[in-house]
Amino acid sequence: MRKPFAVVTLISLLVVLVQGTCFAQSNAPDDVFELITDDTYKAGPADSREKAEALGLFGAKYKAVALAAKYLIHKGLLKNYGKKQTEIYCLATKEIETVTIETRLADDGQTYRIKIQSRVQSTDFIRAEIRNAALEKREKRFSLQEELEQYVYQQIDPALELSRAYRYLRQNLWRMAVIYLDHLEKKYPRWDEIYMAKAIGLYATHKKGGMMAALRTACALGNREACEDIEGLKKSFDKPLTLPYD
Repeated sequence: MRKPFAVVTLISLLVVLVQGTCFAQSNAPDDVFELITDDTYKAGPADSREKAEALGLFGAKYKAVALAAKYLIHKGLLKNYGKKQTEIYCLATKEIETVTIETRLADDGQTYRIKIQSRVQSTDFIRAEIRNAALEKREKRFSLQEELEQYVYQQIDPALELSRAYRYLRQNLWRMAVIYLDHLEKKYPRWDEIYMAKAIGLYATHKKGGMMAALRTACALGNREACEDIEGLKKSFDKPLTLPYD
């Protein structure tokens, strides 16, 4: 079990009270969701506090986006994006209104928990879709050197960076995706989402051993979906697989 969290930074609740007026509409339209979500990120020795909090914040935002989208789609207020879903949801996290309620650090001194209040509406997805199309068009103009090197930006922008990986995967640009994810892995070695995306690219290039290694890493980092995938995929291999927690 994780140790109880010790408060390191508590963003003033006055921020919530002052800015909370935009969340306090009792008669909000049907396509607007006002949510509270949180996420955790366990930092490694090389991770800065800025990076850890950015990844935790992205995770909390993504949960809000995915939750709102689930009900908007069922109600017919948002289309199903199919294979574009992850890349658009990533970019939608950059569009939604959010207020950070608190940032906490566990007693282990490594695990950050970010809790946010957010407002998600259908127009956030429309703007994300437009931005996604523009980024895809731009990436198609990359030079051969840029394609091979897959340059990773110095700034910390999980939403923009992960969306790019999933655009490559959707377009079946498997080699480009894996090369890019290799670079992202160096930047974010403890971000489980990198390994989940990488597993897709490695499977598509017939590297099942690499795929399972990526899933094991994601599982060890706390990604439950990865752990479930490993259990289900065991039947596809002759030799039994050993989980990180076995």
